[in-house]
Amino acid sequence: MDFYLIRHGDIDSRGAPDPYSLPLSAQGRAQAQRLAARSRAWDLQMLCVATTHRDMDTADPIHEALPDLVRWDLEELEDLSLDDLNYEPGASHLVSTWTDDQRERGLVSLWGRLTAACARIELYAQTYGLARVGIVASEMVLNLLLACWQGRDWRSLPEEQQSFGEGRVCRVTLEDGKPVAIAWLGAEG
Repeated sequence: MDFYLIRHGDIDSRGAPDPYSLPLSAQGRAQAQRLAARSRAWDLQMLCVATTHRDMDTADPIHEALPDLVRWDLEELEDLSLDDLNYEPGASHLVSTWTDDQRERGLVSLWGRLTAACARIELYAQTYGLARVGIVASEMVLNLLLACWQGRDWRSLPEEQQSFGEGRVCRVTLEDGKPVAIAWLGAEG
């Protein structure tokens, strides 16, 4: 089974009051269109998408290019948020203002929901014979999913974080009895 880890397109942060509802920039919309063209070559059968605007706006052209694929929009794939602290009194919705302790607790919560979502996606794909699954999310979420498949956990994130730069996609291949295979696909791959 192949998982294609796809970072959302470039965002437009000008004048956005809420960092969780940032739209794609013109460049981000163009990136999403290029990803849609590439996804046809990958022949994706399932698409799992974080429910923030940037992720859904990136996934929409992919879904339009492959209208028969199974699409799941999953809150579990969203980036760190105040929800991960169970609305701790005094904590800001801006993750950048969190203390180290709050960030650690948030990552533990995020890890729990991501690993559960990952298991659910894998089980569904296996049950229905789906071999190629795309996941559209933030760079942090994609790095945590990558860590999960490599047998690491959330604590490895700072040291092992990969860059999902413009057009860069990570293909993770899972085969029974074999080590996880990771391939980085450039803008044309």
